[in-house]
Amino acid sequence: IIAIVCVSFALYFTRIVLVPFVLALFLRTLIAPIIDFQMNKLRVHRYVAIPVAIFIVICFFILIIPPVFNSIKGFLENASDYQSRVIILVDFILKFIQERFDIAIDIELIEKSLLDLPFLEWASELLGHTAHFFESFLIILILLIFLMIGETNEEKTSTWHTIDQSVRKYINAKFLIALGTAIIFGTTYMILDLELGIVFATLTFFLTFIPIFGAIIAIILPIPVAFIQYASDPMSIFLIILIPATAKVIIGDFIEPKLIGSALNLHPVTIVLALIFWGMMWGIIGVLLAAPTTAIIKISFEQFKTTKPIARLLAGSLHH
Repeated sequence: IIAIVCVSFALYFTRIVLVPFVLALFLRTLIAPIIDFQMNKLRVHRYVAIPVAIFIVICFFILIIPPVFNSIKGFLENASDYQSRVIILVDFILKFIQERFDIAIDIELIEKSLLDLPFLEWASELLGHTAHFFESFLIILILLIFLMIGETNEEKTSTWHTIDQSVRKYINAKFLIALGTAIIFGTTYMILDLELGIVFATLTFFLTFIPIFGAIIAIILPIPVAFIQYASDPMSIFLIILIPATAKVIIGDFIEPKLIGSALNLHPVTIVLALIFWGMMWGIIGVLLAAPTTAIIKISFEQFKTTKPIARLLAGSLHH
């Protein structure tokens, strides 16, 4: 117990360093296949393959960040229009509740509170978070470069090789699943011309790394905006709920188990505890990294006889 408490304190107070480092490790695992392809198939030297792979990562973020930022900026610029739509929708819902259930509701007070929402402050906070993201991304890139350059060609032990291959398989599969899910969701929102569609698609990509809860949140998030935007078009609202929900069921129940395999599964209780623990340690980044990090710990523990019972506990296989 003392050891767990000490580790928890260390994780919390060193989060400024550990979070970029862990993100750099995840990126290293993701771009490893790109480097291996260049070295094995194209016969490119490692010190050429690494900059090319990092350049691809930078281009990916350059393509994603500006549209997301512009989408949020445009949404905030039209805040007054959305406020009026929200008030009309809220007014309709509250009056329906009043008449249906005979409940006294101060509608004017609620509408006044909605009008007083600080959209300008949110816009300035958005700009501040964006600048902070670029600073953090620069640190992550520097760490990534050192991690890639620092690798050697020495022969790995069979245990380490097994851990490395299992972790690569897990992270790459989760990345492809998250990317595919985000593309399906984003395409749906784009076809239906949903406001903030690209933002919701980007959030879907990150939320897919959170098992169970992430999928539910990703489907629910666009619904309020859909109700505001398509108040007179119920079919569009229905499609925005139906298509992502159907896609998530197909991907989550059929495709993901085939790609990742049951060996890397975590028990739902383990996932909940991991989300709480890593969320307390590293905040929102910890929540996003909770499942992958815990899965990697489980993969590592399975390779050693002394820690194998802990791996089984994390998977919920107590009967073995």
